[in-house]
Amino acid sequence: MTDALIDIQHLDVSADQLRHRRDNLPARATLEQALADQRAQQDRIDEVAMARVDVANRQRRLENEAQIVSDRADADEAKLYSGEVKGLKDLEALQHEITTLRDRQRGFEDETLEAMEEAEVLAARIAELEAARQSADERVSVLRAEIEALEAEIDDELGRVAADRSSKVGEVDGALLAEYERLRPAFGAATAVMFDGSRCVGCPSTMPAMEVDRLKHLDGTDPAACSECGRIVLR
Repeated sequence: MTDALIDIQHLDVSADQLRHRRDNLPARATLEQALADQRAQQDRIDEVAMARVDVANRQRRLENEAQIVSDRADADEAKLYSGEVKGLKDLEALQHEITTLRDRQRGFEDETLEAMEEAEVLAARIAELEAARQSADERVSVLRAEIEALEAEIDDELGRVAADRSSKVGEVDGALLAEYERLRPAFGAATAVMFDGSRCVGCPSTMPAMEVDRLKHLDGTDPAACSECGRIVLR
């Protein structure tokens, strides 16, 4: 019974260590950083994409403005050559307006070309950023696969530990096992300890002589409770 409980305790410690290892895989921190990089890449893409939308809207507005001014100039030119306007001053005024409108049209068209060039630069930048994000995506996928493989390996080991523990449980008295389970959250790997003939090895302080004598004179080898620390003392 004594050896079986110690074996169970060792197996429980192993299981705790495996679960801690599973929860704290170094690859998890690496994955978190990779995910942060991935998000940062996407944020940059979104930022440039929004700038590109703004440029596209500006380009459309300039094209519309250029078309409106061109239509007005065309109408004035048609009026100029129709013979409808007779007076010299009126003709000069109309020609001046046409010249002004064509200058404005060229200005809008020049700005439109600048907007188109800016849009091309932004499109190239988005392509670069998307390539970088794809690399980040691949890194995340690799790390997730690595973590899944490590988790599966640890889960297999936990399964073996659980099977070994189950095979030992039947060798321990039910009441003793229940007491061990009750105390384990407080004492962990030192819930059940050995009595070395002069002290409970789990106690942080020296066991009183009266307690040592009590344990020595107990009948048989049944476990006892240390009156100092409360651990299960195996003899």
